[in-house]
Amino acid sequence: MTKLIEIAALVLVGPLVGVEFGLAAFTNPIVAKLPDAAYRQVRSGGGRLLGAVMPFWYIGALLLLIAEAVLFRNALVVGAAALMAAAVLLSVTTRVPINNRIARWQTDADVTRELAARWDRLHWLRVALLAVPFLLLVISAR
Repeated sequence: MTKLIEIAALVLVGPLVGVEFGLAAFTNPIVAKLPDAAYRQVRSGGGRLLGAVMPFWYIGALLLLIAEAVLFRNALVVGAAALMAAAVLLSVTTRVPINNRIARWQTDADVTRELAARWDRLHWLRVALLAVPFLLLVISAR
């Protein structure tokens, strides 16, 4: 059972890091070059969609990491769980409120590229917070 939890954590956290990195490194910079009308549609639509899906992915990953930390009592896994908790806390306290504002953009006049840029900067911080737990999981799984 413990091996199954370890594998599930790797399978859940690994793609999470990849998706978040892809969004930060490729998708958002490409979208930023669009005119306001298209930019608004992509950012607000993406904010609504990902805002509905990502909480489940993050909570699932956090719960698996906590379970693995409790079962293995490995310092690397405990560190991974703590960093994932920090990423969730960062998201809930800073990024979710910004995302909710972006998701409500209905007209081109609503577009605030500075607000989206702030979200993007905080997103890079979260990507880093997610990459480290994944690396810790990979190292601990050796």
